[in-house]
Amino acid sequence: MTRSANDKYVETAILTASKEDLIVRVFDILVVAAQQAIEKMHADIGDIEGIHRALLRAQRALAVLMGALDMEIGGELSVNLFRVYEFWHHELVMANMQKDVSRVERLLPDFIDYRKTWAEAVSQWKALQRTENDDSEPSASSGFAAVG
Repeated sequence: MTRSANDKYVETAILTASKEDLIVRVFDILVVAAQQAIEKMHADIGDIEGIHRALLRAQRALAVLMGALDMEIGGELSVNLFRVYEFWHHELVMANMQKDVSRVERLLPDFIDYRKTWAEAVSQWKALQRTENDDSEPSASSGFAAVG
């Protein structure tokens, strides 16, 4: 089986991305999966498998975000983010079990806001690193290792 150019591009982008960029990408997956679940629930509530797959993808994205948190370094911030992600995960599980679109619709704006916040923080952090390092790239040990 041959891989498409897009698959190769995505693989390269993921393998070369910084930890911070990967967090933003996981939020992208979360947002898209939630949007797909909402669309499927409105279009055809009978598409149980499609709804289930979209919600599972969103749940897996949240599991990745929870797993990326470093409780030791991140302290209270990491603990609080974990609680938020855990609540979201629970809501998605319940939405999946009950096929309740309203649960997902309530979460989606938060997913989008958190994704935007992470993207802005990463952008600002990289700009600061370039300034501090005479326009060099950020180091492999990032300042975002504490939280995901």
